[in-house]
Amino acid sequence: METNNLGKNISTILQNKYVVPLYQRNFAWEDEEISQLLQDIYESFKKAPYGNYYIGSLVVIKRKNGNYEVIDGQQRLTAITLISKVLDSGIKDPKLFYDSRPEVEAFFNSFYQTGQTNDVTFDYKVSHLINAIDYINNAKLNSEENIDIKIKSLGVDFDNFKSYFLNNVVLVFVELPTETDVASYFEIMNNRGQQLQKQEILKAKLLDKIKKPDGSHDTEKQKVYSNIWDACSQMNIHIQKLFESAERKVLFDENYDALPNKTEIEKLLPQTVNSEDTQPPKQQQTTNFSIDSILSKALQFTNKNNNQNNEDIEEDESDDKSIIDFPNFLMHIMKLKYTSYQENNQKKEIQLNERFLLDTYDKIENQVNVEDFIADLLYYRTIFDKYVVKATTDENTEDKYEWTLKQAYKSEYTDKDGKKKTSLKYKNTFGDQELQNRIIKCLSMLQVTFRTRIYKNWLQEVLKWFTPSIETDVLKIDYRKKLDDLVLSYYADKDRNFKNEIDNVTVSYAKGTDTPHFLFNFIDYLYWIANKTKYNESKQENEKIANLDNVIDFNFNYRNSVEHHLPQSFEGQTYAKILIDNLGNLCLVSKSANSRMNNESPKGKADKNGKYYKDKLTPKRKIMYDMTNTKNEWGQTEIDEHYKDVVKLLKRRTDILK
Repeated sequence: METNNLGKNISTILQNKYVVPLYQRNFAWEDEEISQLLQDIYESFKKAPYGNYYIGSLVVIKRKNGNYEVIDGQQRLTAITLISKVLDSGIKDPKLFYDSRPEVEAFFNSFYQTGQTNDVTFDYKVSHLINAIDYINNAKLNSEENIDIKIKSLGVDFDNFKSYFLNNVVLVFVELPTETDVASYFEIMNNRGQQLQKQEILKAKLLDKIKKPDGSHDTEKQKVYSNIWDACSQMNIHIQKLFESAERKVLFDENYDALPNKTEIEKLLPQTVNSEDTQPPKQQQTTNFSIDSILSKALQFTNKNNNQNNEDIEEDESDDKSIIDFPNFLMHIMKLKYTSYQENNQKKEIQLNERFLLDTYDKIENQVNVEDFIADLLYYRTIFDKYVVKATTDENTEDKYEWTLKQAYKSEYTDKDGKKKTSLKYKNTFGDQELQNRIIKCLSMLQVTFRTRIYKNWLQEVLKWFTPSIETDVLKIDYRKKLDDLVLSYYADKDRNFKNEIDNVTVSYAKGTDTPHFLFNFIDYLYWIANKTKYNESKQENEKIANLDNVIDFNFNYRNSVEHHLPQSFEGQTYAKILIDNLGNLCLVSKSANSRMNNESPKGKADKNGKYYKDKLTPKRKIMYDMTNTKNEWGQTEIDEHYKDVVKLLKRRTDILK
């Protein structure tokens, strides 16, 4: 491997010792950042196992004792340090030290000695590091949704991947002169301008193609499509809010609930708008949308909202968070419209990863009609807002958010002066509350299972059901059925092998922490629906699904740690590993809950007066806790009983979902 004098591989980087100064914030990377880093590295490893993969920079300054003070890149350095230990890279001593954070240094000393976190007392000051190690161990390395490859399940690839990680993953190592004013440098770096993002470059390339027949730029049309692009980019705000009232009427019809298309967009052009009622605001000074101009200064989008036409916009004040960012949403639109491209006489599928945004556009550029592309972007953004869940802030819930599914509508009212006015409001997408709840439950299950913003294949499948040429409101009940069919297809997929390993085998399914999170979430979804319908396939008492009365409503949240109800510490004493790892002994909890429970006994976890039994436990976990309390025991008999109940549930999945 060759690198220049700035590029250093991880093996070389970790030969040094680093100090994180007090002015640096704590390690803050979570599941998404860690999983994406590992997935990008793994993808590069599979594509070019002998090439280098650059992951950014590390800026340091050498202290008098020879250790390096970390100026920039602490998050990345901490992550690769933890990953290298999980990969058993042979590094025996800690490489990270901290000014005035003794509890963190104590954690690293313990972790490097044992390679484990089970014996570390849970402390909020190191919980982020304990969670990070759990994220690393459970990160899905591959992009395919139907196969889960983790570090522990790499098999014959493990040593090669470890070697690639240590020797071919490269950082740009920048050592500042010792006389550098570190405080000033750090402040400058944190205040420096943002680098232009991929989507802004793509926007410039697209708008540059909007021209008049004589070859000059059509600046009026550029402005209209630029505004639409900018509105679509604000993924955390419902799309109708991002247009002025006159524009909103044109694009989304008088009731604000229509699906926009290219015909409506063209009505925004000055020469085609005749009605005073729908006349957009006066055009501002023309902006040059050439690539050169947009690269020199990124355009800033502002949320437009005025009081034209006596319209008093009383918007809801909810704080929404999209499940995907704009660059990755653009990849979905590219794949929906173009599917694949030709490279070296080979057909290659478009990948749902914003890392390939500009490269993919370069491959499909000749196929892209700019106006059609941006029109479809607006259409699918509207579909996304109406038919895909958002996480909406709710301080009254344990996790401080709830899953919502809303559509826009125009509300008419009379103000205190007797004037008739209208406002933009939002209501449930589905009028039937039961149907609304069912769809939210299924969508949120898919989201918490496949949570990363890249390679969100389930979202691609959902968006495929909609096309600008059909009336989407016909979906209604059919939408729920399509979602359930999608979930059933994931369970039945031959690569997951649940059908063979659970449905058709007498030996219990016992994979411990390697149990796919999809399986836990699917079981909870089935329990919840079965309880709602009091489903009973057979009238014989012994064929009923047990404990349905114990299932209450709950929310799918980001629970991403497999918990052994009968702790792993019991293994080898009274119980065999195959029982400890049995699906009947497992449930999904949050990382912090897992760390806090550690080696707590089953009775301690299930105690209704204790700190772990809560109102809205997931169905499987609640059933296990209630069985423990009812029988005052949790061992071989209870695990077997619960496992058989789960198998019955899974075998009846199709009928339950009907």
